[in-house]
Amino acid sequence: MKLISHKIFLKHDLKGHPESAERIRKALKTFKFVQAVNGEKHLKKAHTERYINAVKAASGSAKPIFLDAGETYVCKETYKAACYAVGAAVQAAELARKGQNAFALVRPPGHHAHPDWTNGFCIFNNIAIAAACMAEKKEKVLIIDIDMHRGDGTTACVNEINPSLGNKISYFSINQQGVFPGAAIDEGNIRNVYVAPGITEDQYIEVLEEKLNEALHKFKPTMIGLSAGFDSSAIDAKRHAAALGCAMPLTRKTIEVLKEMIKGYPYFAVLEGGYDPASVLEGVSEFTEQKIGKAKKK
Repeated sequence: MKLISHKIFLKHDLKGHPESAERIRKALKTFKFVQAVNGEKHLKKAHTERYINAVKAASGSAKPIFLDAGETYVCKETYKAACYAVGAAVQAAELARKGQNAFALVRPPGHHAHPDWTNGFCIFNNIAIAAACMAEKKEKVLIIDIDMHRGDGTTACVNEINPSLGNKISYFSINQQGVFPGAAIDEGNIRNVYVAPGITEDQYIEVLEEKLNEALHKFKPTMIGLSAGFDSSAIDAKRHAAALGCAMPLTRKTIEVLKEMIKGYPYFAVLEGGYDPASVLEGVSEFTEQKIGKAKKK
């Protein structure tokens, strides 16, 4: 599985913030990757011009600015980094469509970014934009979100853009009950599955296998997009319990099961959450099959 990334993602940074450059710094030093490209031209596939311009303007400030109530920040290089994150997601989708599954190691993340506003540390909705690009090429894309938090932004984007794309995008999320951003009523091509706090990994896998197989059978996608949030990792649990009030117990085993379930489909993945650098390292390693500490940057 090819890895796509860029050093520009380290420029979007606010020290002490959970979504800081430290999340992926070690991964960029560890794994071999190909360079991401600027995806600015794709932004309007999921976002309004007003919102795009607001992010761009905020990125011109000398000091970090928050787009919400002290959670999602923008600094001098954020707009550029976010455009490259979109570009990497689209590159990964294009590679998958051509037979080479790919992982976009990006930040800022995207699945809480709505068409005209955002929260949850996200700027542009990388996975929704990539899925829209594929839907325009007549692909049926199932987005599978394994982040601990429901992708409310992706849901909003899919509902907004699906009618003009022939309803060729579907969204499936398996996330922890009772955490940000809360539950929602399923509508259209949206399916949210909530698992209880304290669930074991085996129980989680049992739910995943049952509900995801239902979604695959119902929608019959031609390709898969993965919102790969590693905040559901057991490695991230201590950090979440302290900072975000939640934790899940997943290990490499869950990723192995997921990969087996979707191995018959072209698929691409895009990084979402995961706030301990070790959980990002493990997750990327499992998806790409690059060994930690062995690969070199390209």
